[in-house]
Amino acid sequence: MAYRIYISRTDNPDNSADDPIGLEEWKLLVRDIPQLHLYEGVEALPRHIEAPSASEGLARWAAHPRFESVWFNHENGRIYVEGFDSYVMMRMRAIAGRLGAHVVDDDGRRY
Repeated sequence: MAYRIYISRTDNPDNSADDPIGLEEWKLLVRDIPQLHLYEGVEALPRHIEAPSASEGLARWAAHPRFESVWFNHENGRIYVEGFDSYVMMRMRAIAGRLGAHVVDDDGRRY
């Protein structure tokens, strides 16, 4: 399993339900960010791109300079990405700022 990094309103992402990022709030934000699109499993993707299992809060970021897709997952009141680099981190910080949240890892370390 790849290392996960989270956008959460709590220092411990396991406690995100205490101050959750709502699914509808996430969807509205995704619709407002160019090149970030909700993915519900019915959209056609290029053959070489494998999507994770579709979930209601799954979004595809298609503006990474090296990768065609970075998947942002909404789950349990938080957003997470599996595997990241400096470009993903910059995007996550921008999203976190708009949600009144911060970027943390499993240990609660802020980025």
